[in-house]
Amino acid sequence: MDLIFFILALSVLVLVHEWGHFIAARKTGVKVEEFGLGLPPRIIGKKFGDTIYSINWLMIGGFCRLYGEDGDGKGKDAFNNKNPWQKLLIVLGGVLMNLVLAVVIFSVVYAILGVPKETNKVAIIGISKDSPAEKAGLKENDVILKVADKEIKTPSELTTEVAKYKGQFVKLKVYQVSQVEKDFDVEVRENPPEGEGSVGIAISNTEMVKVPWYRFYEGIGAGFKEAFYWGKIIINGVGEMVWGLVTGHVPKDVSGPVGMYEATSSIKNNQGLLAVIHFFGIVSVNLAVVNVLPFPALDGGRIVFVLYEMIFRKKANQKFEIVVNNIGMMVLLGLILLITIGDIRRIF
Repeated sequence: MDLIFFILALSVLVLVHEWGHFIAARKTGVKVEEFGLGLPPRIIGKKFGDTIYSINWLMIGGFCRLYGEDGDGKGKDAFNNKNPWQKLLIVLGGVLMNLVLAVVIFSVVYAILGVPKETNKVAIIGISKDSPAEKAGLKENDVILKVADKEIKTPSELTTEVAKYKGQFVKLKVYQVSQVEKDFDVEVRENPPEGEGSVGIAISNTEMVKVPWYRFYEGIGAGFKEAFYWGKIIINGVGEMVWGLVTGHVPKDVSGPVGMYEATSSIKNNQGLLAVIHFFGIVSVNLAVVNVLPFPALDGGRIVFVLYEMIFRKKANQKFEIVVNNIGMMVLLGLILLITIGDIRRIF
């Protein structure tokens, strides 16, 4: 069941992306030859107007095939005969739709759970297994009031104060869910495992506040902030990954479809359906950021050729563009294969 849900969710993200290309093409007068659910070979197709709407055997994502995108179109409805600004709008259509989808997903989640608001309370939202925090008896949703005698109101204050006690035990005053204050002696590790803090907790000073339906705009505003927040994180992560590849370092924290499925299943089983929906909002932002990279076969690679046409007032050599995109596609497929092998090795 988890696998079916994962495939459906991923297909929605890809279809929304392709729908962005479809809408932009229609608005600029470009003929859409086929809009497909899944990837060929085709199961069934029905033509409405100039477009074939098809269902295909490989039920992952979809595609939007434009007339003239290979440079051989004739007439005003061919992609290759449109001006650069129109081409740019069509190419960016998919990226923009993924960003819109992410904002919608985040807004819906916040409308249900409430809007995140900063407080002056630092709560534990996660505890690592076998960590000093777990051994000491700390629980999720506990609020940390003091580190030794220092009052704590922000996550940065907690991190700074705890760091002073590396290699020692520190006393934490905690307000527990049972509505009692207790003191805990917690070990502060000097070299914690990768991905864990020195005491093994994840913390936050935000809480979800329900808002009345007529203040729905607060949920939308929070959705935009969330999309922007994850956009920055993903851009930084992609930059580090590219720099690592350039300098000969293989990225360790990159996952492909198998890793995404594993994460989806884990989130669904441990945090519920809303958390999975939120996760796919993040994936939608990721899809937008990755697609806009200036790499052949991606939307960003096509943007490079459109910008060339804008700057030099002439089209790039069509055969050269096709060869570059084909090579880029082979490289991308090779990277996906390597990442997938890495995911499988990590799991087993």
